Amino acid sequence: MEITDKKRAGRPREIDRVAVVNTVEAHPSMTTRMLAKDFDCDQASIVRILHATGKKWLKSRWVPKELTEAQKRKRVEIATKLLRRHRRDPFFEYFVTCDEKWIPFVNDERHGEWRSPGQKAGQTPRKDFRAKKAMCVWWDRHGPIFWELLEQEKAVNSGVYCEQLENTRRALRNRRIPVIFLDDNAKPHRSRQTRQKIEELGWEPLDHAPYSPDMAPSDFYLFRSLEHWLRGRKFRTNEEMRESLTEFFDSKDRDWYRRGIHRLEEQWQKVIENNGEYFDY
Repeated sequence: MEITDKKRAGRPREIDRVAVVNTVEAHPSMTTRMLAKDFDCDQASIVRILHATGKKWLKSRWVPKELTEAQKRKRVEIATKLLRRHRRDPFFEYFVTCDEKWIPFVNDERHGEWRSPGQKAGQTPRKDFRAKKAMCVWWDRHGPIFWELLEQEKAVNSGVYCEQLENTRRALRNRRIPVIFLDDNAKPHRSRQTRQKIEELGWEPLDHAPYSPDMAPSDFYLFRSLEHWLRGRKFRTNEEMRESLTEFFDSKDRDWYRRGIHRLEEQWQKVIENNGEYFDY
């Protein structure tokens, strides 16, 4: 039986916690892997130190623009009107929304930074649209109604948008319910041709404040999850991209889509509470 003491590595080296925090304060984008290498320790130790100080790793977020006071007031006005209406007469059963999103063939990780409690995520400008495909999706609390990837040379103009409205109407033909419709303020969505088509369909358009992704379920819910799904994926062909998008939509059950639509009530309330300012959603 072995009774002699085995050699040990000795007392674990102590990490200068203050130095770690100071380094992160000076260089917020340093990852735990980079910090562990610099301080010659394991990543778990770095994570424990940063979490003990309340630091969180936040992904940068895209913002449309700096809001004017008039735009903030408009956001509060519309959020208040929609919230009051929904509480008086809930309408999510009839709610349909749509939006367009650029899907890159190469999806990189979004930049992140360490932030202290109360600090917001950094802001990242949107990239250009080269090497991307435009996807349009129409959905409600049951899930996608109609979606498509546009051909490379095809843009979302009033004609294309009206075709999509018609395709969505056909997909909804078995439901026989009134449609309360939300889209954004892009020019094709507000053209005379589009307004006439929506009137012809008998749909009721909802007001939507300009520059308000936090009041659009596609932006604050569907597309955020889609970005997570696409992270690190690379597509060589349109068909590969289409198959991945189909897999994403099919991976979500009806309750998931329902939660996204019903979160609108919470989003309207936050817009009001923040006096029209953007908030972390």
